[in-house]
Amino acid sequence: MADRKPTPIAKVYEALSAVADQRVTFPTEEPGEALVVSSDHSKQYTVRFGDGFYSSNDNATYWQHYAGYPIVAVLIEQRKIGLPSNSKKTVQAFAGVNWKALNTEYKDDYAKATTDFLSTADDPKALQKLVRIVADQLGALDFAVKGNRAKMRQPEH
Repeated sequence: MADRKPTPIAKVYEALSAVADQRVTFPTEEPGEALVVSSDHSKQYTVRFGDGFYSSNDNATYWQHYAGYPIVAVLIEQRKIGLPSNSKKTVQAFAGVNWKALNTEYKDDYAKATTDFLSTADDPKALQKLVRIVADQLGALDFAVKGNRAKMRQPEH
């Protein structure tokens, strides 16, 4: 098993929002690369992947050396992390969340940001259950995490 820091659970929430918002793309001209637009649509992260590794230029991955939400979102889109077949409605509950604003409001206290998000949900227990399913699969995957120095891009609108 690759040695890497565990991903904070809050980053799984952010990854599910990226999936729900369809903010993950795989450019055909760049095999081994994916682009993930940030929740406030101000940045576009570059995720690179290859034999046994994933890298991203988001701050969490680059500086903290864990799989940040862009990597988790890519793993979900690649079906390396499977979502339950009946989870489409639950995933949609993560759509449209501006995690940047929430995290800023709570001074990067991710637990408070997720608590705020869950307080507005119709079925917070279902959301927490889905997050746990994703987090458990993420923890079982064998890959190394690296930061990359890809130039930060502006999203195409």
